[in-house]
Amino acid sequence: MCIGTPAVILDVDYENMTANVDYGDGISRTVIIGILDQAIRRGDLVIVHAGVIVSKVTEKELLEQVEFFREVLGEDTQLTQIYEKLIEAHRKIIQQ
Repeated sequence: MCIGTPAVILDVDYENMTANVDYGDGISRTVIIGILDQAIRRGDLVIVHAGVIVSKVTEKELLEQVEFFREVLGEDTQLTQIYEKLIEAHRKIIQQ
């Protein structure tokens, strides 16, 4: 079983097939673009596994995950806070 981590795309380098992402902690990290069937762009929400973007997700899907974590883990956990920061970063980027 693999665990994918959600992130927001900060910028894309198609020539090198890499992108810089933020996992919700405000730190930019370089990952490999591993999906070719969908174009990615700044502000997109993606799932990263082992440093490779494996899929895109919607804001709605992440909000559903936050609700699930709240139900299972409690109202205010570090995990839900990170997801909320990630969604906030996504919203700021797409409003620019």
